[in-house]
Amino acid sequence: MMNLTRRVLLIAAEISLAVLSCAQIAEGPEPPQVRATNHVVSLVLHAVNENGRDAFRFEGAVVAPVIRASPGDVLKITYINDLPPKSSETCAVNPCMDMTNLHFHGLNVSPDAPQDDVLTMMAMPGQVLHYSVEIPRNHPPGLFWYHTHPHGESHRQVLDGMSGAIIIEGMERYVPEVRRLRERILVVRGRSIEHDPQAADLSRQVEIPSKGCGGEAEKVEEIFTVNSAVRPRIEIAPKERQFWRIVNASADRYLDLQVDGQTFEIVALDGMPLAYHEPKSPKRTTNHLLVAPAGRLEAIVTGPPVGTHAALRTRCVDTGPVGDPNPEMVLADLVSPGSGLPRADGMRHQAYTPDDRPPVYKPIDVD
Repeated sequence: MMNLTRRVLLIAAEISLAVLSCAQIAEGPEPPQVRATNHVVSLVLHAVNENGRDAFRFEGAVVAPVIRASPGDVLKITYINDLPPKSSETCAVNPCMDMTNLHFHGLNVSPDAPQDDVLTMMAMPGQVLHYSVEIPRNHPPGLFWYHTHPHGESHRQVLDGMSGAIIIEGMERYVPEVRRLRERILVVRGRSIEHDPQAADLSRQVEIPSKGCGGEAEKVEEIFTVNSAVRPRIEIAPKERQFWRIVNASADRYLDLQVDGQTFEIVALDGMPLAYHEPKSPKRTTNHLLVAPAGRLEAIVTGPPVGTHAALRTRCVDTGPVGDPNPEMVLADLVSPGSGLPRADGMRHQAYTPDDRPPVYKPIDVD
């Protein structure tokens, strides 16, 4: 089964690259998932460098698997640093750092070794780390994520894509409806294109406006990928309800998420079900939501009407005159199964204008 999954991922990746070259919509592969056996989730991850970018390798494929666990499970992760030692030329310009480790972001687990210890657990090239992370029996369900966390190097490694999703099971206890819905796990990552020869084509692919939030010319340094694909296609039938679990796995970029013409029925934020504090109000509806770096949104999304073309996009986020640019950008296209809807370059998505209300990101009141 794993060999079949690996072949599917490799084929999907080849299709995605071919599609990018001719500016068409790619069918984005969903990452493989690792589940518990006898309450233990076991996996082996390698830190590798592929085409100049640091990445995870799992079961022979350059991909970050989704880790699925239940309260009371143990994560047994063998993490092998196969990164090449940096050359003297590289060290002459940048700090000579080629170590790596893992952080389990948001999990309520011990910070001591061999669990979520980012200070003393560190692997140099050729070294191996053995993690044994105990998920508490009373851990809330929801979406979390893992990423590298060597101080001084984590920004670059996360920007390269060394991150993945963690699901703690049990959300259906708070919102029974999600048990019956198609689940989508969407790992959104920032990808640097500042020195990428394809920068102009990639900017057009995701339809970045020529003007920024303040009306000035936009300097695009990063684009977003969804499950490592640039502007993939998400199949969803008209009026179909799906359960989307979105993590902003960017190193430093904000998302203001919106689905054209549709709403998010928010179920959980940052790994915490809304019903955990407000049992009588398990969902909240909004048309867009600000998700900071490392933030997570779990929401029910309804498919757009027949014959329409909608996109999952991030709206422009202005972080001030000295902040990083966060331009509006199309993240993925929503299409009905079998529709084969094409995307013409420059196509505008329906006669839909986002409202000007501020994003909904106020904290939940707790009595």
